[in-house]
Amino acid sequence: MPRIAPTPTLSEQVADQLRRRITAGEFPVGALLPAETELAQELGVSRNSVREALRSLVHAGMLGARAGYGTFVLATNDVAPTLARRLDQERDIDVAEVRALLEREAARLAALRRTPEQLARLNEALAERTALIGLPGYDDADIAFHQALLDATGNALLAELYRGVGGNERALHALRHEVTVSADGEARPTDIDEAHGPIVDAVAAGDPVAAAAAAEAAVRLINERQGIRLPGYDATGADR
Repeated sequence: MPRIAPTPTLSEQVADQLRRRITAGEFPVGALLPAETELAQELGVSRNSVREALRSLVHAGMLGARAGYGTFVLATNDVAPTLARRLDQERDIDVAEVRALLEREAARLAALRRTPEQLARLNEALAERTALIGLPGYDDADIAFHQALLDATGNALLAELYRGVGGNERALHALRHEVTVSADGEARPTDIDEAHGPIVDAVAAGDPVAAAAAAEAAVRLINERQGIRLPGYDATGADR
């Protein structure tokens, strides 16, 4: 006889409702969720059921909670948080290779699909990233640049996968504290910083091959900062 799936508990049903609403964009990343009492009234359930549902989504990595602030959205689904936790257990070279694949494909798709508005946002993100070199907020600006590139692909799942891989702490570590300072004490772009411009140029030109090659070059520099050397690829992804 086929096994009958157990009926979800009330808290599991609430968690599923909230998960769907977050995924649909009702609560974007960074948004505060309504208070437990308000959610309980809205959903017609007890506050305890809401509390258990929120706790499960916090454990899944979709939500964060801070005393005195509230519960807020960290991710639009549980793909990226789950992947990020898994990556912490994997070899650095495996993480780097997956990240390189995602970066190349993101740049390629962005060159093919970006809208004028998305291109404008990408240029703004690059300008902001450049302006913050050597200053507080640089890491956030770098993440915003890559998010703008991912948004330009039109592929929400690819964006979530990148949040798990590209936003991983180890992947960002190579960028931190990597600043060239001139004789007058002013921060200068590194080769990693300068490698981001060609990605935007290729996306603007609608050249998917050049965009993929530029993204690969940028990732290669980041990997080299971490002492990771991947097998060579051409812009189509073939080994060379």
